[in-house]
Amino acid sequence: MPHFSVAEYDQRVTGTRRAMAAAGVDALLLFKPESHYWLTGYDTFGYCFFQCLVLTADGRMTLLTRSADLRQARQTSTIEDIRVWVDRDGADPVAELRTLLAELNLGGCRLGVEWRSHGLVAADGMALQAALDGFARTEDASLLVSRLRLVKSPAELEAVREAGRLGDRAFAAA
Repeated sequence: MPHFSVAEYDQRVTGTRRAMAAAGVDALLLFKPESHYWLTGYDTFGYCFFQCLVLTADGRMTLLTRSADLRQARQTSTIEDIRVWVDRDGADPVAELRTLLAELNLGGCRLGVEWRSHGLVAADGMALQAALDGFARTEDASLLVSRLRLVKSPAELEAVREAGRLGDRAFAAA
């Protein structure tokens, strides 16, 4: 169950789509677990494995994650379209992402990529760049969602205040 209301997540997606339009990108390839969490509530233990949340300019969201993370993605997020790759010898999640992007008709589009993320290791990043070469244009969008996260909504501020109250109570009890 996500920690915030669906309306809160919808507002975050709407704001992100506005920022995408201002940046001139048709879709975002989001690899930062904190971006997944902020936009959808998806709270993963698999942050060190290949996972990509694709957000298109029209608001479609598709998550590509390991099969082991499917249940958690379903239970903690607002994402309806969840695709899995199976973590086995010879697995190629980058190729699966490239196929997904083609299914979403993103060929020839301008894709913002969160290149600066511990969720996208160097080998996968290089493979992704090669897979997208000639398919779509890419640009670094590593800070697009991060900048939006800086301004807290009323719901986020209340959660921070409640965390402070709980911390004070725990300190007093200790």
